[in-house]
Amino acid sequence: MKRWTNESLQLIGLISSLLIGTIFYTILLVESDSGLLGLLILPVIVVSSLAFGMRAGLTISVTLLVFLFIYFQSFAPLNAQGEVQFFNWRGIGFTTLILMLSVVSGLVHQLVKRVQQSRLALEERARQLIAVDPETWLDNAERFQMDVNGERDRLVRHGGVFSVSFITFDDFDRFEQTYGRTEYEWFLNYFSDELHGATRRTDQKYRIAHDTFAIIFPHTSPESAQVVHDRIRPLLEHYELQSGEHVRLTYEDTFYEVTLENATVMVDTILEKASSLH
Repeated sequence: MKRWTNESLQLIGLISSLLIGTIFYTILLVESDSGLLGLLILPVIVVSSLAFGMRAGLTISVTLLVFLFIYFQSFAPLNAQGEVQFFNWRGIGFTTLILMLSVVSGLVHQLVKRVQQSRLALEERARQLIAVDPETWLDNAERFQMDVNGERDRLVRHGGVFSVSFITFDDFDRFEQTYGRTEYEWFLNYFSDELHGATRRTDQKYRIAHDTFAIIFPHTSPESAQVVHDRIRPLLEHYELQSGEHVRLTYEDTFYEVTLENATVMVDTILEKASSLH
């Protein structure tokens, strides 16, 4: 792993240039008689460029320089050598430093913004890669959305059909409140195992919300997908707690059939339903 990234080195170089330019500007400020205006110009330009970008900083710089040009051209007195102060070497130095520092501050803004965007992109990528529900080890809602879109793309290329089903438990929060955390975790492990046992290896299983599970059935009609739900139903209607007590867990199941003709509309409907469950 590199000790310094390219972005770090660039940032160090830009900040160093900013500091050196500020030192030279301060030296010119001390040697000239620019007063409060000269003291305020640099902070305004630098802060504007850092906050809003190079375009904003350069716009303000040019506007101020045009104002100073008009002011010194029309109202400023001549110095001892008969020169207008804005047009001597100090004025040229001020102009150069103001424009340079505006550009450098803008580059700092661009670099920081680029690093932030890269970090957000990496976080999004990591979130997609770690797309597993930590309680059941089933894939989560993000992976479900990716896989549904992937199935649609496959369907568009090769034709066929696939089905999606949802299993939403009624008042699932009360289960944990009534029987405790240990029983709740035991049930999740049990249901996850039974879901794997009742489905084919090619069927994709997900936990997309606290109380909702989803299954993608490739090359399967809703009638065939119903068979899986029929296998699960008795296990839930007569679920045995660790204490030996039997309880009845009720749920709602929903089926969607995606064909080549309805792929776009149906996939949008499925994803909208999945998003509404968060």
